[in-house]
Amino acid sequence: MNRRVLNIVVSLIVAGLFIWFAIRNVELGELWREIWSVSYWWLPFFLVVLLISHYLRAERWRLLLSKENGNLRRSTLFAGVMMGYFFNNLVPRLGEVTRPVYVAKQHNLSSSNLIGTIVIERLIDLLTMMFLILFALIWLVSDVAAVQKLFGTEDWSWYVYLLMPLFFILAIGGTWLVYRMLTALENRSGIESPVLLKIVEKARSFSEGILSIRHVQNWGGFILLTAGIWFGYVLMAYLPFFMMSMQDLYGLTMADAVVLTMVSSIGVSIPTPAGIGSYHLLIQQSMWGLYDVPLVKALTYATVAHGATVLSVFLFGPLALWWDKYYTLNSADSR
Repeated sequence: MNRRVLNIVVSLIVAGLFIWFAIRNVELGELWREIWSVSYWWLPFFLVVLLISHYLRAERWRLLLSKENGNLRRSTLFAGVMMGYFFNNLVPRLGEVTRPVYVAKQHNLSSSNLIGTIVIERLIDLLTMMFLILFALIWLVSDVAAVQKLFGTEDWSWYVYLLMPLFFILAIGGTWLVYRMLTALENRSGIESPVLLKIVEKARSFSEGILSIRHVQNWGGFILLTAGIWFGYVLMAYLPFFMMSMQDLYGLTMADAVVLTMVSSIGVSIPTPAGIGSYHLLIQQSMWGLYDVPLVKALTYATVAHGATVLSVFLFGPLALWWDKYYTLNSADSR
């Protein structure tokens, strides 16, 4: 059994364990009835928000690449983002490689460099998520102890939270030092081995991709795009409230959607296919523990919202790829 197959098997086992924990106290027949009773009029708005959020991610990525690659096609970047999510839903983290490799192939760029830009993008999202968690804990959550118990962080000291942004700073600083060392090594004429030279070149290109953050020229736009991406995620947590009138029955508001976005971000970061199981369990336990939503209704929310997200990616990912191919061919024919 090779490593990739082993990773898939382990991720499926982990997902199965999370699903079991989520459904063990729920009557499956009742869950099925709740799912069929859902009102789906909110779904078109959900799909629009999802596509806009992913398009904004492609635009933000373009700002990371614009210094040396200003002619990148938006259709290619968006197709790369959508296919990245598509493959992430099949195999955890596979999309993080698929996206840059696809764009690199389409524009004849260094895939190592583009993979580096994905790493810095994920670090930025991690930093944004940490800010969102801090904001939610201070201003939006009335029972902080319940959240800490949910994630097992009740024994964490205050300085642990300070280590997270420090890690971000150290990662960027360390990457810069490695990049300078690799650049100096690559420029030396003493390296005779073509294999070693290729490794050094790939590593330098990867480091340069991580450091692409320093070349962002439109920081205002970059910050606004980041805010837009995460606001879209909040709306994607808020709109499904209307499928079972949760805003009326349990008083759920946009502020509560921010809290659930924080929870869901942690859930989907656990390496299970499409965040299956981990997302469902964390959302279910959060809605039950924080807002007194019955377990079956909370699991219905998680199942329908997650299903809408995954199915949308499976539908629009290939469509975005087809559109990019169609647009590319038309552009080539018009020359």
